[in-house]
Amino acid sequence: MSEISNLLSDVLGGHRLTEAEATRLLDTRDREVFQIASAADEMRECHVGDIVTYVKNQNLHVTNICKNLCGFCGFGRSVGDEGAYCNDKAAIQAKVHLALKRDVTEICPLSGVHPEFTIDTYCDLITWVHEVGSHIHLHAFSPDEVSHAASRSNLSSAEVLGRLKAAGLGSLQGTAAEILVDSVRKVICLRKLGTAEWVRIIKEAHTLGIPSTATIMYGSYETAKDRAEHLGILRNIQDETHGFTELVPPVIHPHKYSAL
Repeated sequence: MSEISNLLSDVLGGHRLTEAEATRLLDTRDREVFQIASAADEMRECHVGDIVTYVKNQNLHVTNICKNLCGFCGFGRSVGDEGAYCNDKAAIQAKVHLALKRDVTEICPLSGVHPEFTIDTYCDLITWVHEVGSHIHLHAFSPDEVSHAASRSNLSSAEVLGRLKAAGLGSLQGTAAEILVDSVRKVICLRKLGTAEWVRIIKEAHTLGIPSTATIMYGSYETAKDRAEHLGILRNIQDETHGFTELVPPVIHPHKYSAL
C-alpha cells in the first residue's frame, strides 16, 4: 500500500490526524485525491449518515464601507468612494419583508466593518430585523466586527457579545478567519484582528451560548501547512466548546486581485 493508503486506513480505523499528516493530505495531487475523497465520504457516512439538513437563508447587505480593505476583497469601499453605500432602517426592513415572502427562516447580514459602527449600531440592526420578522434567526457579525464594536464602545468583547445576545442575536459568523496564521494575515488582511483575538472571541461566544460557524478562506498566499494549522486551531476549539455548527470553505481567485 502507498503512504496515503496507509494513512487513510489508519484514519478510518480511528487515528486522529496530526497537522503534519493533514499537510501531507492537502499537498496530495493526481489520483490519490480520489482516495482521500472516498475516505472522507466514508467517515461522513459513519458519523452522520445520509440525512441532509438545511435552512432557508437570505444574505442581507448592510454596507460596503469598511475599515479593512483587504487585498483579496472586491467588496469593500472607503467613505466617499464611487459605489459606497450604507443602508438605513427602511432599506434593511424592506429586504427583510422580501425575505419573509420567500419563507426565509434565517437572515445573514453581510457588511463591511464600517469605521463609525458601535455596539448600538449592531443592536439596532438586530432590532430592525426582528421588528419585521420576530421569528427570524439572525446569523450575524464576525469576530472582527465584535472587536471593532468593543473598541468603539469602550466595552470588552464579552460585554459586546452579551449585548448582542440580549438584543436577539442567534449565532455568530465565523468569518474574518481567512487563514488563522499571523504571517499570512499580515499579507492578506493586515487590518483585521489577529489569530489569538479571533480565537478568544469565538470561544467567548460559545461560552455565552452563542454558536458560530467556522470558515477557512483558501487560495491566496497560504501553504498547505498553513491550511493544516488553521484547521487544527478550529478542531481544538471544537474539542473545547462544541460551539461550531458547520465549516464554510470559500475559495478565492488571487489572479483577480493585484494586491495578492
